[in-house]
Amino acid sequence: MISQFDTLLFVWGGTALFVAFLLSFVMTGTTVSSAVATDIYTTMARNVQQPRPATDHEYVPDSGGVTLVAGDREFDPTGEQLLRAHDGLTTAETIGTQLSVLVDVLVNDLELAARATATTDDESATVTVTGSRIGTTELFDHPVASVIGVGLAHGLGVPVTVETSREDGNLVVVANLTTSE
Repeated sequence: MISQFDTLLFVWGGTALFVAFLLSFVMTGTTVSSAVATDIYTTMARNVQQPRPATDHEYVPDSGGVTLVAGDREFDPTGEQLLRAHDGLTTAETIGTQLSVLVDVLVNDLELAARATATTDDESATVTVTGSRIGTTELFDHPVASVIGVGLAHGLGVPVTVETSREDGNLVVVANLTTSE
């Protein structure tokens, strides 16, 4: 004989299955993990306290990591926080080697992009991002650009300037290495 408690458990189980089935259709889009969103928010919240200069900015490696230098001010780069958990980022011999790791991190680990491709020459790199989870290029320290800038500055040991733009619906990040003369 089935008790009222068994009937109640059966109804709850059926309701849970229905909700899970319904959510599988509702949750079809991609999302950014809460850890990545928290890292981006935390860094940007610290940086919003300081006035933002309109001049170009540069990711500069130092003994404690990488610093974002804009004009005469220093900021915490978003990419520094996002890349902190990735052990695969070591010193690289070439820009291409470092970029292959960074593209993999952007797409597979951080999931900030659906796809990314990189082209390089001796002193610059262009990364084309399809399906960027952060849509605007107007951010002061765009997370995708910051990961590229911080990763290159850290891996190659030289300052890196980064510019972002939109081309054909894709985010395009151009990174230039700054070599001391």
